[in-house]
This record gives sequence, structure tokens and C-alpha cells, in this order.
Amino acid sequence: MGDAKYDDALKGHPGVEAYHFVSGPDEFARWLMVSLDVIAPGGGIDPHYHEGLEADHAYYLADGEVVARIGDEEFPVTKDSLMVFDCKVVHGFRVVSPEGARVLRLGASATGKSTGGSVFVD
Repeated sequence: MGDAKYDDALKGHPGVEAYHFVSGPDEFARWLMVSLDVIAPGGGIDPHYHEGLEADHAYYLADGEVVARIGDEEFPVTKDSLMVFDCKVVHGFRVVSPEGARVLRLGASATGKSTGGSVFVD
């Protein structure tokens, strides 16, 4: 797996262990961030939006089931699905499968800053 790991200590990411593979800008990628999130049942990414960030976020659900939130709506998402979120709209998801979930997280930005500025809601 990737070389860096974090867990519940990361605000707004309960039950998440993330393994970073690429975190640009660096020698390997100018604009891309890639990590594998291993998420416990009931965990996920709390609803939030981003201030001061112009980036694209996509999450490929490799294993498990989640309920995704976009704005005020919720959507069931199953294995082998892609979730794409507008950074300026409230978004997030929670794991509803008893075995947890594995999510490949992708972020990209022309500035190289593909994460940050999170404003958590609810």
C-alpha cells in the first residue's frame, strides 16, 4: 500500500485509514492525488464543501456500500461505482455495509492543490 496513513484523527473522516500513493505536486504528479481509503462500518467522509479550492474529486467504490450525499439529496452507491463531487457543493458519504468499504480517492487540480479548505456542515 501507499507510504502514509492516517485514521480518525483527521477531522471529518471517521473510521478512515488512508494510504497515499500520489500526492502532487511532487516528482511523480503535478496535479493528481490518489489514495486508498479503507473505511470501517459507519465511517466515511462527513458532509462538507471546499472554500478556496478549485479541484475535481472522484471516488471509486471498490468494495462495500455507501450512502452518498450531494447537496440535500442522498443516493445509495454500490461496489464498482464512481462518485464525482463538485467541491463547491456539500458532499460526503457514509459506509452502510457491515464489512466496511474500500474507496479509491482521486483529486486533481491545475494548481496542484487537490484537497483542503473543507468546511464541514451538520
